[in-house]
Amino acid sequence: MKTLTLGILIFTVLASLALFAQIPAKEMEKNIRQIYKDLLKETDKNKDEKISKDEYLAIYKDKKEAEKNFKSWDTDKDGFITEDEYVKSIMDMGKKK
Repeated sequence: MKTLTLGILIFTVLASLALFAQIPAKEMEKNIRQIYKDLLKETDKNKDEKISKDEYLAIYKDKKEAEKNFKSWDTDKDGFITEDEYVKSIMDMGKKK
């Protein structure tokens, strides 16, 4: 399960970036929001519709790498990755291409 979740996370980011240039921004955002909801099904153990640091760390074997990655996703530094943070982060990645 943990490897599957990490695989989903990596795949969704890469797929999103690959599609970014081919899909209008509104459609891209809609797709990313759906990906986040799918990711929640795997990670959101307490069903609060956000990914806590503990939930995120649970999908990684390398906790140091997980800590580093979590900090980049948790843009407001409140200890959670929300849907809006996830969407904005991926959309920003696409803009940097």
